[in-house]
Amino acid sequence: MSDAFAVVAVIISLGALGYSRLQALYSRKQLLLAERIRKEATDPYVVVDVEPRAGGSGLLVFYIQNIGATIARNVHVDVTPPLQSGERDDWDEKLARALSRPIPHLPPRRRLEWFFTFGPRYLQNPDVPRQYTVTVTSDGPSGAVEPMTYIIDLDVIRGMALDRESIVAKLDLIAENTNALKKLPPR
Repeated sequence: MSDAFAVVAVIISLGALGYSRLQALYSRKQLLLAERIRKEATDPYVVVDVEPRAGGSGLLVFYIQNIGATIARNVHVDVTPPLQSGERDDWDEKLARALSRPIPHLPPRRRLEWFFTFGPRYLQNPDVPRQYTVTVTSDGPSGAVEPMTYIIDLDVIRGMALDRESIVAKLDLIAENTNALKKLPPR
């Protein structure tokens, strides 16, 4: 009978050992996940995109922005193929120069913005690329941040109200009408 108890005790001990091992593995996974979350929360998060300029002017702007919680250093942005607006060569050259050198630092919420193109004409031009592959590398407080690669697909904005009348355009019209009224002879 004592041999039977010994066998049962060994089986229970082996089960407890296996269970403890599973708990240790699970705890290790949790610890690694918590460390990854902590690191990602303290890393900068630099995004690059093309979007309509506020106010509905029809202009599209290219921007680089740090939406993370910490400063990004040594930011490199690689865009393939090179940005081509089909609109103004000087805009394309300015963007190419800006992207050819690293950004020494980009504080949280800082946004750098360049004119890219006039959206309605761009979307009608079949000779310009619509998709760009972007890779962003930078350094954060803990060293190199994991490179981020994604696609900017400008066909997504097709059909948006890019050329709706803007507040600025309305204010310009009011200013023109005011100036015209000032030129009328007095009564």
